[in-house]
Amino acid sequence: MYELSRVRLYSIGPAGARYADTVLDLRGVGEEVPEPAPVQADFFEEAPSGPPRRPAPAGVLFLENGGGKSVLLKLIFSVMLPGHRNTLGGASSGVLRKFLLAEDCGHVALEWQHTLTGESVVVGKVSEWRGRQVSNDPRKFAEAWYSFRPGPGMTLDSLPVAESTALRTAPEREGASGASGRRRTMKGFRDVLTETGKAYPNLDVVWEEVHERWKEHLEALGLDPELFRYQREMNADEGEAAGLFAVKNDADFTDLLLRAVTDTRDTDGLADLVHGFSHKLGRRAELTAERDFTAGSLELLHRIAEAADLRGRARAVHAGAETRTRALAGRMSARGAAERDRAQALATRVQQAAETVTAASRAREGAARTTAELAYRHASLALAAAERSAAGLRRELTEARAVHAAWQAAETVLQHGAATD
Repeated sequence: MYELSRVRLYSIGPAGARYADTVLDLRGVGEEVPEPAPVQADFFEEAPSGPPRRPAPAGVLFLENGGGKSVLLKLIFSVMLPGHRNTLGGASSGVLRKFLLAEDCGHVALEWQHTLTGESVVVGKVSEWRGRQVSNDPRKFAEAWYSFRPGPGMTLDSLPVAESTALRTAPEREGASGASGRRRTMKGFRDVLTETGKAYPNLDVVWEEVHERWKEHLEALGLDPELFRYQREMNADEGEAAGLFAVKNDADFTDLLLRAVTDTRDTDGLADLVHGFSHKLGRRAELTAERDFTAGSLELLHRIAEAADLRGRARAVHAGAETRTRALAGRMSARGAAERDRAQALATRVQQAAETVTAASRAREGAARTTAELAYRHASLALAAAERSAAGLRRELTEARAVHAAWQAAETVLQHGAATD
């Protein structure tokens, strides 16, 4: 069972109660989800902590008359009950077409959360006027429905409703929209939605344009359109539900029960058929015709049973594939956590190596300064020794000159003495 978690309305509504880009957020205030399903976060993203909480069990919307309460209900029912026949307030007025301007591409998106697993699914409707021109011809009013499971790649906040919509896993603040720029057309929105679904297979993007197929898809998701049909009948007159259960006799109760379990559109045709055959059952020829009709119907029912069996097997295969996909997602999440731990360890080792390199550089600089100091001291000592050696040589030279001068003086004296002799 699902509960309504958020509602987003974009570029839709009448002139007096228009929703430009509005998000009604009911998340995170209910009870905790008893059996939360594993959530596949983006790679290297922190996993969510704590079990998710259910949406608000009840809420009150305060608006004055004409503020848009009935408009909100009509738009929500247009997603879950496609077709003008199911529009709240009647189908003759074409009320949904009045909510869209010529240049609009209106969006109504509903985010549902499962009460047991906490899984979310978004179902939405997009509509626009063909040719960008308002017309009384309902065939020019184009509408389609889509669904996806929010996750990495796209969420309710990052719907590609505008050309510069940012595709991200979460908005900057709760209730904030990533839509800005020029509105996308229905074709542009479908193209981006399809491409995003191909890039992120986990989104399970589905696009439908036929009412019956959309109803079948809602039933496959677990959203029963019949429940919303009861809600539509109870809200037909501004929320007055007492009239629906006002029964005066057994016939009224029987009619109420039949309306609850059958579709009146089908039973009306069946009633006409039975009434036509009731006048002919007294004749043998008609009994033979009925027998042939029953035999043909039985053959068709066998075909329907075989088709139902085939669909059941296909659903079983799909469920198995989904289970394996979830297991793969769990293993990938665990692998991501292990890779983050390894990256942290490597970062620590890199930091230690950087510190070691810094210490070695400092030691090398100190050794270079010590070597330079030793070379300077050695050169200073060598210079001092050379200066002392030069001083000794100068003294020897001076002494040699003095001895030479004394020898010359003695030689002169001896020469004078010899001449005298």
